[in-house]
Amino acid sequence: MLVGYLDSFYALPQLDQQVHCPWRAYYPAQKAGAKTPIAVGQFPLILTLNLPASCGASLATAGNIVCQLQLPAHTAPTPTDYSHWLAGQPQLVAANKQAVKQSLLVIERLLAPQQVNSAHLQAHIQPQHIGVCGDGFGGSVALELLRRSHLISAASAATNFLASQKWAQATTKPQLLVQNAAQPGLTPIFKRARKRAYLYSAAPLTPAAFTQLSATFFAASFAHHPFHLPHPK
Repeated sequence: MLVGYLDSFYALPQLDQQVHCPWRAYYPAQKAGAKTPIAVGQFPLILTLNLPASCGASLATAGNIVCQLQLPAHTAPTPTDYSHWLAGQPQLVAANKQAVKQSLLVIERLLAPQQVNSAHLQAHIQPQHIGVCGDGFGGSVALELLRRSHLISAASAATNFLASQKWAQATTKPQLLVQNAAQPGLTPIFKRARKRAYLYSAAPLTPAAFTQLSATFFAASFAHHPFHLPHPK
């Protein structure tokens, strides 16, 4: 499938000022390249957080409209007791909450036809099929988005933590949890899931491998088909 892309930005409200939020979108296209016409039809929307540009292009090749955001990078030790761990990470929790709000504003604008710089994308988005895919801190944001927003129908995350008071909130929506076997910080999240949660513990995946796994996961989730995890290598 041919892939087109475009670069733009939104001016997002934050307290008493506007925040300049750049983004890049990849999409199935009639011709490959920058600002080329979108392919005929409607496609799922996937928001990627802190993933390389090549990952967005790969997800678009699989038949998705992809909006890429780069959030500030945050790292943290792996939680062993979430309740106590969160109490010691107030700045990380606040940053996670702010990134969730920003990401939701971006999604809302992508779905709004009055947005001049993305109206042509909006007409091709399947609003009932919206996923979020994040790495590291972006993975934590993706998992909280799944819990906070009715707009998000599935999420995949490669991270070692969920920096949110929502960590204990179970969800029936599909979630793919990818963790380093040496840093199993998502295991408590998986244990509290009611259904349709998939835990992949292995050696750290490359962004390309994580994206390929996520593409299969989203395709199965949006089609309401079972998702089969590969055997960890």
